[in-house]
Amino acid sequence: LLAVIALIIPTVFHASATNSSDDSVLQLSRIVSLILLAIYGLFLLFQLKTHASLFATDGAHHESPSMEKRDAVILLVVATILVSFMAEILVHSLEDAAEELHIPHLFIGIILLPLFGNAAEHFTAVTVAGKNKMDLSFAISVGSSTQIAVFIAPLIVLVSWAIGVPLTFEFGLLETTSAFLAVLIANTVAVDGKSNWLEGAMLLATYAVLAVAFLMYG
Repeated sequence: LLAVIALIIPTVFHASATNSSDDSVLQLSRIVSLILLAIYGLFLLFQLKTHASLFATDGAHHESPSMEKRDAVILLVVATILVSFMAEILVHSLEDAAEELHIPHLFIGIILLPLFGNAAEHFTAVTVAGKNKMDLSFAISVGSSTQIAVFIAPLIVLVSWAIGVPLTFEFGLLETTSAFLAVLIANTVAVDGKSNWLEGAMLLATYAVLAVAFLMYG
């Protein structure tokens, strides 16, 4: 919720301030990015160090690593490079399909890319939910969104700043409203750590409504 508020503020600032300019929105976005990255660092400290016991799963046990740290780092780097190439291929393929099928780019960026790009993660979340491990399923689902909103998005803004490309958190009314409502309903469902098929149907219905809205918006 904090991340969504921080991402919405630049849009509200630009819409409400009579003397706001593109430079002021850009500066605000960069300051917000620094704040979000600081919060993400504190979250990692909270999760991994000071309050790690709160995030431990029931019956968890430590296993000895199956590979050396150096090999793991090399494997991570290679996998990251390969994923970046695959992501580039996916984006170009979707762009070609969008031109042929007349699909709005906004729909592709907000609906299709996250859906296909995180297919493996979605499958894992559904699989563990089927095994009645809802805490893990919620952690997988919410963790990825949190990382993108609090770490990836502000990092992209700061990297763009470093290379001289202006990038802000100014979004349209549909995007900001959708993000806020999505976080609101997700928090409502996940607050008790339990779920049922009706709540799942409601989430899918909400996703379908947003998807149709973005499809027609373009």
